Amino acid sequence: MRNMLSLRKLKTQCALLTLVVVGAYASSVLAADPTPPVPFESLFATERGDAKLLRFNAFSGDIPGKRIKALLQSGPVIGDRVLLAEDVAVYFPDGYIVQSQANLQKYIPKHGLASEHVDERDDLLENPRYRLVEQFGRFLGPECARVEYANGFAALRIKSDGVVSLITETPGIFDPLIDEKTVTYNVTSAVQPDFIGNRGLVPELMQKCGRG
Repeated sequence: MRNMLSLRKLKTQCALLTLVVVGAYASSVLAADPTPPVPFESLFATERGDAKLLRFNAFSGDIPGKRIKALLQSGPVIGDRVLLAEDVAVYFPDGYIVQSQANLQKYIPKHGLASEHVDERDDLLENPRYRLVEQFGRFLGPECARVEYANGFAALRIKSDGVVSLITETPGIFDPLIDEKTVTYNVTSAVQPDFIGNRGLVPELMQKCGRG
């Protein structure tokens, strides 16, 4: 009788151990699941000829040094945001990427010329990155809400992988100089809407998208 009880106890312990191991394995698998890539990363990787994608919640130390174009500043902290070579800024206040931002103007100053020193049309060139506007649906998901905002519009796009993007549309800053009407798109993306920044606008758009 005592042997039977011991055997039953051993089987129970083995079953519990199996559950622990299986649970730990499942947790490790979930932890290993890749987080969504920062918008446009797959295109940039193809252009570079590699497969290295920056992802949300990834450690900022994983950003290759050769991709860093400039250190940016958010508030009193220098270096918690960097501008990538592709002119997309990524923000990592606690060391992990939580936001990306891209400013897409149809015309940009010629290399080495600051915006405030642009005096004539010959100081400008067409922005090769402006073609990304035509691919918003592919990289940012479908537009689900739009409202008038400031002197233009604001729209929200949500991709199937969970990335939320706020796009504001404003007149091009060089329009008076070139006598042409253009649109500047400012794209701010995050997995958690709180990291997009515009607390008044985002909840309204999220509600219109049925996510609020």
